[in-house]
Amino acid sequence: MDKFLKVVNEIQDSFSTVGASPDIIKLPQIVVVGSQSTGKSSVLESIVRKDFLPRGCGIVTRRPLIIQITQDLSLSQPMGSLLHDPDTWYYDFEEISREIIKNTDKVCGSNKGISHEPITIKVVSPDLPTLTLVDLPGVTKNPVGDQPDDIEKQTVDLVMKYAENPHSIILAVSPGNVDIANSEAIKIARQVDPTGERTIAVITKVDLMEKTEENMNVLQGKTLPIKLGIVGVINRNQKQIDEDLSIEDSLEKESDYFRTNFSYVADQMGTVHLTNRLCNILMNHVKNCLPELVMRVAEQRRVQEEVLQQLGPPVEDKMGMLADYIRIFCQTFDDEISGRSCPRDETGGMALREVFEKLVCEELEKIKLPDNIEKDIEIEIRKTSGPKPALFTPNIVFSNLASKIISIFQFPVKISIKVSSEIVTDIITTTGRDVLSSYPNLKREVHQIAMNILQEKLKKAEGFIKDYMTLEVTYINTNHKLFTLNRPKVEADNKTEKDNTPFEQKNVKIIKNLLDLYLGIIRNQMTDVIPKCVMCFLVNEFNEVLHKNLIKQLYHADKIEALIMEDPTIEEKRQRAMRMLSALQKAEVMTSVLE
Repeated sequence: MDKFLKVVNEIQDSFSTVGASPDIIKLPQIVVVGSQSTGKSSVLESIVRKDFLPRGCGIVTRRPLIIQITQDLSLSQPMGSLLHDPDTWYYDFEEISREIIKNTDKVCGSNKGISHEPITIKVVSPDLPTLTLVDLPGVTKNPVGDQPDDIEKQTVDLVMKYAENPHSIILAVSPGNVDIANSEAIKIARQVDPTGERTIAVITKVDLMEKTEENMNVLQGKTLPIKLGIVGVINRNQKQIDEDLSIEDSLEKESDYFRTNFSYVADQMGTVHLTNRLCNILMNHVKNCLPELVMRVAEQRRVQEEVLQQLGPPVEDKMGMLADYIRIFCQTFDDEISGRSCPRDETGGMALREVFEKLVCEELEKIKLPDNIEKDIEIEIRKTSGPKPALFTPNIVFSNLASKIISIFQFPVKISIKVSSEIVTDIITTTGRDVLSSYPNLKREVHQIAMNILQEKLKKAEGFIKDYMTLEVTYINTNHKLFTLNRPKVEADNKTEKDNTPFEQKNVKIIKNLLDLYLGIIRNQMTDVIPKCVMCFLVNEFNEVLHKNLIKQLYHADKIEALIMEDPTIEEKRQRAMRMLSALQKAEVMTSVLE
């Protein structure tokens, strides 16, 4: 069964060695939680049977300590090492303590801040069973000295990160001289494991517990819903440590105490029983978790491979890469307009069509003859008739009024062109973000050049529309096919008016209806011209010169280094994904031998 624990340790090491976190595969492990000064370190030292953990006031454990114990019957004495210096082995375990302090200060600083980066301690012994434990910083309620103000949140967040792993066994350490209902360790365990399925409780300082029926019930597991059991232990106190009481002697005293005072549960109490209990729990747990672990490793390997594929390899041929990116940018822009090979549900081309079908058509459809048009017609007729009543209406009346009405189209036409240019701008921006995000300098330059071209084409489009409007105003085409076809009907409808209707009033109505007819003709022409103008200048002409201008302005040897300068975060992501992939590939090999 030891081989299962050894494989988990090797997987843990493979991640730690490359600076990656195994959190994504949620390794089965035992995590030791508790508040500050509950005796966690003493429990762990009793299990290892060596003084190797830092001691002192305040937060002493400021980083997760992954303690990997491996049994090796060929050794004559235990030895230890740290993963960050794997070639150095220590027989004096106090040196390990000093190395932990040194490495902790290096990462966390000399103050009392904490870090999520673990330290892995390897212990090889002929006398100890194979076991792995993760010692976590004790939860601190109130900052003391130079501890950060949010030290409680920091420690709780770190503990929860490990305890929330559904494959973690929670070793909740609580002092026996405090009501267990107020235990911080039990509180954390209940939050993440309310049924107690993966919690084992350790009660320290049992010799300080009052021998009440309530406390007896606690030790027998009758009070708390903790499925993996409750184990009482008695560690060395500070006075005994100062008097150099050895851990072996302390274990003997602990055993005698339980035989004398708690004979009915003595075989279920003490550090030796706790060690064996933890070994059995962890080995069975690892074996049960193995199938899911294999699946998670394979799944995360695929995820990291996809990440690397998306990030792409480091650039070698920068000139070739620049040409490729310019080509891809231009092709992506064209695809976005045309809808070819575009992964999005809504493309830029669809947005332009919305402008053509809704904004242009609907806004132009809203244009009607002014409410006071009849009054304007009367005034225009009188102006052209002079002092005498008009016997007929001159053409100039219709032409003058038609010219004024056509000017009403200018505002919605300009708005349509402006909105269309904004859509093209959005397409340029989106394409740059999608294609060139890894190279911020290139993205910025391409965007600027594309926008300069667009502004040039926008001026041409606005100039064309201005000239077109001038043409419409300059020549009122009363010979237009639709006008000549419908004019007789308009005039015939007005002849049905009563004979006593004044002549000028009849003419006003005829001209009004003819103006409405001409307005419809201009509306139809504008509805046709605006999309053609947008597509001609803002899309087609823009597209035709985009690639040429980008190559002309960017494809220079003296610019290449600055342009193809990858975003530093991309390389960081690539390196992180490569490290993670390396660890996952090793994990796959390791787990395959156990299936």
